[in-house]
Amino acid sequence: MARDKMERRNGACSGLPEVPTNSKRIPMKASTFLPALAGASVVLAQHNTSSPNGCNYGLAPGTDTVIFTTPYTYRQVMSIIGSFKNLTWSGSPDNTVTLNGTDNTVGTSRTYDIVGAHVVETITTYSKPPNGPYEEIHTLNLLTIPSANVSFYGDYDGTTVTPICNGRASTFNFTINFCASNATLVAVVLHTIHLTDAQTVGTFLGGNNYTSCTALSNSTTNGSSPTTVPTSGVLRTAIPMSPLVLGVVGVLGWMALL
Repeated sequence: MARDKMERRNGACSGLPEVPTNSKRIPMKASTFLPALAGASVVLAQHNTSSPNGCNYGLAPGTDTVIFTTPYTYRQVMSIIGSFKNLTWSGSPDNTVTLNGTDNTVGTSRTYDIVGAHVVETITTYSKPPNGPYEEIHTLNLLTIPSANVSFYGDYDGTTVTPICNGRASTFNFTINFCASNATLVAVVLHTIHLTDAQTVGTFLGGNNYTSCTALSNSTTNGSSPTTVPTSGVLRTAIPMSPLVLGVVGVLGWMALL
């Protein structure tokens, strides 16, 4: 998956519902997957057997990409997501993520618990230059949702942030390549989570929506004050989410976003 292409697409798996790039609501039907996921718990396991398709036997390859632009500077975005240990913007409260090594370093793994699950993600690529672009890639250990009979893992789970509009805005690219027992279901869930993560960063920074570089330029010219980076105390701001996202969040354990 090319990480440097800022193609505007809502997901790489065919047949997925379209999701507006900067939408506050996600027009997907909860009936598609929420009944199957209700009450699920997540259990970690290892994967070590490959089939001809490159996945564990019984799993199929899938991919999903979320592109989202927020009207905040690269520096502001890095103040929220620039630490591998900090996942407040993705729903894990302060001090609930632990590292087995140095923060933001290749080879370091982070672990955290979600609804009884012990999640492990390991950095394979990390770059955070002062003026961008940011790139963080990690692997995701195999997850099994027993009540939904769904399993998946990711050998490539990447996030890039690229400054645009002469530095006045930033574009996220969340891309994951995974293997799953139900690739379509997993792609919908991951797309929802990654889109919500990107929206949450914008909410933490003030909640403005990106429309165009011209609009940002006019706003600056007209004397609008730049948005300041919030302190840690602001990071618990309530985030408006659609019922679908609330359902996914509740099932998969992202309740800290509330």
